[in-house]
Amino acid sequence: MKKLLTAVVFLLISTALFAQSNDSKVNQTGAEQKATVDQTGNLNVSTVDQYAEASSYGPGKQTATVTQVGTSNLADVDQNQTGGGGKTENTALVDQNGTNNKAYQTENAPSSNSGQHVTAIQDGIDNLSTQTINGGYTDNFLVDQKGTANTATQTGTGVTHNTAKIYQDGTDNTATQTLAGSNNGYYGGIYAGERILIDQFGERNIATQVFTGYGSSHGNSADIQQIGDDNTATQNGDGRNIYADFVQDGNDNNASSIQTGEAQQVFVDQIGDKNQAVVWQDHEGNFADVNQNGYSDKAFVNQKYGSNNTAILNQAGATGGNTHYHPGTNNYAKAFQSGHDNVVTGNQEGYNNGLITSQQGTNGEITATQVSNNSVFDHNLLPGWGYNNYAELNQKGGDGSQMTLSQTGTDNYAGSLQDGNLHIGTITQTGDANYGTITSVGDGHIGSITQTGGMNEAVITQSN
Repeated sequence: MKKLLTAVVFLLISTALFAQSNDSKVNQTGAEQKATVDQTGNLNVSTVDQYAEASSYGPGKQTATVTQVGTSNLADVDQNQTGGGGKTENTALVDQNGTNNKAYQTENAPSSNSGQHVTAIQDGIDNLSTQTINGGYTDNFLVDQKGTANTATQTGTGVTHNTAKIYQDGTDNTATQTLAGSNNGYYGGIYAGERILIDQFGERNIATQVFTGYGSSHGNSADIQQIGDDNTATQNGDGRNIYADFVQDGNDNNASSIQTGEAQQVFVDQIGDKNQAVVWQDHEGNFADVNQNGYSDKAFVNQKYGSNNTAILNQAGATGGNTHYHPGTNNYAKAFQSGHDNVVTGNQEGYNNGLITSQQGTNGEITATQVSNNSVFDHNLLPGWGYNNYAELNQKGGDGSQMTLSQTGTDNYAGSLQDGNLHIGTITQTGDANYGTITSVGDGHIGSITQTGGMNEAVITQSN
C-alpha cells in the first residue's frame, strides 16, 4: 500500500510538472541581434530564428521579443536579412495573454530593403495571427486582437512604404490583408492618413484588402470599419493613388470595391442591416460615394470604362405622417458611367424606390430624387417594375446634357433618353401611378413634364 501511494504521488508530481512546462528555442546568427522571451503559464512554446549577413553598410540588425501569459500559447518568429545593404533594425514583437493563442511572424528583406516592423498583440482566447513580409522597404504590419477566435492574416511581397493595421475586438472576426508591388500606404497618397487599415468590432465580421501598387511617390490607402455582426467587406486595388473607405454599422451588410488605374476614390457608408454596395472603377480620376441608411438597400456603381466621373448615391429613411423617422427599405440604385466628366447624384428616401442611370457621353449631369413614405404599395396600379417609384435615365453619347428628376409618391415611372448634345430634361411627379418619358435625339432640346395627382401620362419625343 505504501509503495502504491508513493507511485501515485510521483505520478501526480510528474503530471503537474509536465502541465507547467514551457518550451523556448532561440537561434541567432550574425551580429547585434537581440531576442527576449518571457513566458508564464502552461505549455507555452516560443521559437525565434534570426539570421543576418553583414555588408559594407554594416550588420543587419534584428530584434525579436515574445511575451506569453496563459495556457497553450504558441509564437513563431523567423527573421532573415541577407545581402544588399542599407539595412536598419527589423523588429518583430508577439505579446499574447489568454489561452490557445497562436502567432506566426516571418521577415525577409534582401536587396537593400530595410525597416520592417511586425507586431502582433493578442488578448483573449484562440486568436490567430499570421504575418509575412518578403522583401520591402519601411514596412509595418500590426495586429491587435481582443476577444475570442479572431483570425488575422497579413502578407507583403515586394513592397515599399507599406503600413497595414488590423484591429479586431469581438468574436470570430476574420481579417486578411495582401499587399504587393510598391508604394501601398505611401505617405504621398490621396488619403495617406489611413494607409491600409481594418478595424472590426462585433462578431463574425469578414474583411479583405488586396492592393497592388506601382510607381513612386504614389500611394494606395484604404480603411474598413465594421461595427456589428456578420458584415462582409472586400477592397481590391491595382494601381496608384487608390483609396477605398468603408464604414458598416449594423448586421449582415455587404460592401465591395474593385479599383484599377490611378487616382480612384470610393466611399461606402452603411448604417442598418442587409445593405449591399458594389463599386467598380477603372482608368483615372473616378469618384464614388454610396450612403445607405436603412434595411436591404442595394447600390451598384460601374465606372470601369471612363475617367473623371462622379457618382453619389444616397439611400436614406423616410418621415411618415406621425413625424417618426423610418429607415429606408429595399431601395435599389444602379449607376453606369463609361464616358468622361459625368456626374450622377441619386437620392432615395423611403421604401422600394428603383433608379437606373447610364451616362456614356461627356460632361453629362443627372440629378434624381425619389421619395416614398408608403411601406405598402399596390403592384396592380402600374405593374412591371415592382417599385414605389422607378426611373430609367440614359444619356447616350454627346456632350453637356442635363436631366433632373423628382418623384414623390407611389408607383410612379419616369424614363429619359438623351442622345446628342446640350439637352435639358426635367420630370417632376407628385402623387400615385404617374407615367412620364422624354426622348431627345439631336442637339439642344428642352423637355419638361410636371405631373400632380394620380394616373397621369405624358410622353415627349424630340429630334432634329
